[in-house]
This record gives sequence, C-alpha cells and structure tokens, in this order.
Amino acid sequence: MNAPTAPSRLKLTLAQYRAMGEHGILPRGLRVELIDGEIIEMAPIGPPHAGALNRVNSLLVSLCEGRAVVSPQHPLEIDDHNEPEPDLCLLRWRESFYADRHPLPADVLLLIEIADSSLRYDGTTKLSLYARAGVPRYWIVDVREQSAAEWTKPDSGRYLVQRRLRAGDRIALGDPGSPLEGLEIEVADLLGAPPAN
Repeated sequence: MNAPTAPSRLKLTLAQYRAMGEHGILPRGLRVELIDGEIIEMAPIGPPHAGALNRVNSLLVSLCEGRAVVSPQHPLEIDDHNEPEPDLCLLRWRESFYADRHPLPADVLLLIEIADSSLRYDGTTKLSLYARAGVPRYWIVDVREQSAAEWTKPDSGRYLVQRRLRAGDRIALGDPGSPLEGLEIEVADLLGAPPAN
C-alpha cells in the first residue's frame, strides 16, 4: 500500500495573477499582492500608517530629486511567483518614471515598508523575499515603537548586516558608488519624532 501524499498547493504565476485582475476575478480596489505564488490580502491602511507613508514620501521626493524615482505602493516584479507592493521604493533614475514596465529588483536602490499591524510579516516573509531578490537596502519603519530597522548586504538569500535605529540616529540612503551616495536622513525625521536628547 502506498503511503498517503500530502496535498500540494498550486502556485499562481505572475501572468495568471495579472489575468485575474484584468478579468475582474479579483474585486476592484482590493489591496493584494502575489507572494510565493499566493494572493495575500494586505491590511487596511490606518491613519498612523498613511501619515508615516506621506511623511517619508515627502522627505525622499525632496531629497532624491533627479537621483532616484520615488515609487509609493506600486508593484515590484521579483520573479514569476512574486509581485509585492512595497510601501516605498527608491528606484534607479529613468526619464520614463517606469511607465513602460514595472521595476525589477535590479532597479531598487532602497525599499521601505511602514509597519503598523504588519511588523512581524514585514520582518520575516518580506525580509526573506527581499534578501533573496538581492534588494540592496531594506528599511522597516515601525510606527508603533517609533523606531526603524535597516538591513543591508544581501548574500545567499539573507542580509549580512542589520541595524536598529531610533530618533537621534542618522541613516544613509546608499552605499559608496550608489546614485544615492552621500544622502542621509535623520531617523527622527523619518519617524516624525522629536530628536533624542
């Protein structure tokens, strides 16, 4: 007698996922993303998350003008089974502003998730996904704890360097040789918090 086999999950491809949206199978306005071939419904955006996103977006647009495209909550095409919609990406500058295609991991200079109710997910599933994709710099802005975390140097599917940051710290947007080299931001400005004494 053969041993029972566990059921396997059908992973959606990016083409299937997009076809579902185009044909109205996914309800219009539903906030979803494709992660590891599964459709993940994102949590509703509350005022603290929206305010933090607006603040960070405003800071980065003024700081990075002409050096990077600031892309808020748009798809990032990682591979045939993954198309997340990060809160913010700083992308390599293109005159088209990526009107011709969605950005790929090689286009990403910095990726930011604003965590309110999603901290655990952003710090596990998303962290692993972005490391495997080779995203060079990943930040999580923790709205509840008024702190931030940074991961850099992706290697073999994980980040080699992690830093926890609070008001009073400064954070670089890019490494030497990056289009963002020399740009820094106060973590207090990132968080909307008064600087630490």
